[in-house]
Amino acid sequence: MKTSRSLLCILSLLLLATGHANDASFSPDGKSVTFVPIFDDGALRRVDLQTKKVEKIALNLPKGLGVLALAPGGDGEVLLLTEKSVWVHDAKGTRKVCDLGEAKDPGHLAVAPSKDAPLADWMFIAGADKESQSRRIFYARKPGEKTFKATFCRRIGGVGASAFTADGRFFFANDGDLWEGAFEKDDGGNGMTVTNGVRIAPLAFLNTDAANGGSMYVDTIMPAGTGIYVALRGHHMGQLVRIAMNPKSALAEGSGANDGLKDHYAYLAKSMASVQLIETDGDSIRNTAASSVKGSERVFFTQGTAPIKMYLWDNKTGKTVLVGEDGEK
Repeated sequence: MKTSRSLLCILSLLLLATGHANDASFSPDGKSVTFVPIFDDGALRRVDLQTKKVEKIALNLPKGLGVLALAPGGDGEVLLLTEKSVWVHDAKGTRKVCDLGEAKDPGHLAVAPSKDAPLADWMFIAGADKESQSRRIFYARKPGEKTFKATFCRRIGGVGASAFTADGRFFFANDGDLWEGAFEKDDGGNGMTVTNGVRIAPLAFLNTDAANGGSMYVDTIMPAGTGIYVALRGHHMGQLVRIAMNPKSALAEGSGANDGLKDHYAYLAKSMASVQLIETDGDSIRNTAASSVKGSERVFFTQGTAPIKMYLWDNKTGKTVLVGEDGEK
């Protein structure tokens, strides 16, 4: 049992460290999407979902520094995660925000919403634990600080994708599954903050069949409206799914998610009963993002490389339409 569990953790960590991360983002009004193309040409792409016009956004990053993930900032800004630092791009150009400090092998970038007072505008990334390279933990940066600092991830060590909702709820991947969590002040000297959480949906697809691509794990998390959209990723496998978002935080007293084994199983069963398969041809999906505007939940994703084709799925129609194409190699 110990061997198989260790193998699961290793596979999960490898995937979470090398996944596609959050590499696409809707504009606040839902009319456009900015994303990192699969080929690194020093520029982002922005597609207007109405006109289908694709704009190339040149970045002024140091040579050899590529974008690993992005997140929306304020006033039209786009925050960019690279291997060594975080940058911001806006109408004035590209400039560095901070270094990553002790955070190594970074992946994913989440920014707490401005109205979430306790952590307003804090940034979080997943990275290797400096004490144990086989563990992945969250690193946090408080606004104004020069670098990121490690959080104390209590009893969890395989974190990856993460995302905040507009009202400050926090969802993240751990050991390949979907969790809900929170960051609390650390009074024990273990780090800047403490990461707490509970698993809310066992979405990982685990098997040892050598004839197919093998297992899939949670790779990108996208809360939107009343749902949580998730991109699962494995070796030559992928899937887009939606699960219903519980109106009540899983960490709240009486939620059932953390109130004992029987209630926990019932909570997980309810979550899994709400799973909806969005896109099954996930092998070729490159970028994903989700948004909710006026009650309409939409998922953006790209496929292919030359050209890159951009698609939009709408929960009201259940249909996927082509919204853009970039023929550059």
